[in-house]
Amino acid sequence: MVVSMTGFAAINTTIAVDDQTEINVSISIKSLNSRFFEATCKIPYALSHMETTFIKLLKNNLVRGHVYLTVHMQESKLFRGTIEPSLNLIEGYLAAVEKIKQQFGVSGTLTVEHIVRIPDAFIMPQQEIDEHIEQQFLTITQELIKKLIATQKKEGHQLFVDLIERVNRLQQEIIAIEQASADLIAQQKTKVQAAIEELANAGTEDQLAEMRKNSLYAMLDKMDIHEEIVRFKTHLKNFSDILNNTAHEKGKLLDFTLQELGREINTIAAKCSDASIGSRAITIKVELEKAREQVQNIV
Repeated sequence: MVVSMTGFAAINTTIAVDDQTEINVSISIKSLNSRFFEATCKIPYALSHMETTFIKLLKNNLVRGHVYLTVHMQESKLFRGTIEPSLNLIEGYLAAVEKIKQQFGVSGTLTVEHIVRIPDAFIMPQQEIDEHIEQQFLTITQELIKKLIATQKKEGHQLFVDLIERVNRLQQEIIAIEQASADLIAQQKTKVQAAIEELANAGTEDQLAEMRKNSLYAMLDKMDIHEEIVRFKTHLKNFSDILNNTAHEKGKLLDFTLQELGREINTIAAKCSDASIGSRAITIKVELEKAREQVQNIV
């Protein structure tokens, strides 16, 4: 099972404040790629005390990715208390006006009309939301998380199909490289053997002949990419096994495995200068890069 980190889910519903009152609520969750779990909550002030609870709920279910939770209440004024004058603030303004009048001889009288224009002259405290309303928000959020995960799984299946196709292409290419390498080594061995026989027939000095033989053998050894091919196949099988296992979180494992595959194909390309092998190595590198782009989306 492959689960994508990207997804979106939203819901419009109502929440009961009491037996007579309901409020309309819109909640959405959007998740994007991230190396770790991150959460951003855009919620009304009345719900600000629930932010850590929301984040914990999201993390327990979504594991990885940057998650955005947005809550909008159309009747959020229901959670505001009675409007009260800010007496200390008003008192300060009145005292300041009196000082101005005394120092500069300014006349005039403050009226209620003047006072209501003073910034923040009135306060509207937020009421606490009771546990019954909090639980409704959490229940809705849990249902929305399930919808989000369903979309992530659907996208994850598409990623799985694409990656399996790339694994098959990589298997075909590495098998072709293995065959081409075997043919190349066989040809070079024939040439090396002919060169050694030529040295023997020429009666070259033993020490010099031995040095040339060692040089020829070293050239063959440098061209031998059998070990790298074996390791590449092993990593590719591990990649396929990770894709097919039931673990929920596998994106990082897949990414690390792709890095190992990249190292092996780089070594293969460096050790073997054959044009056909080099061309197939480039094809493999392109497929690995495309696979890595896809893996970045996986939880």
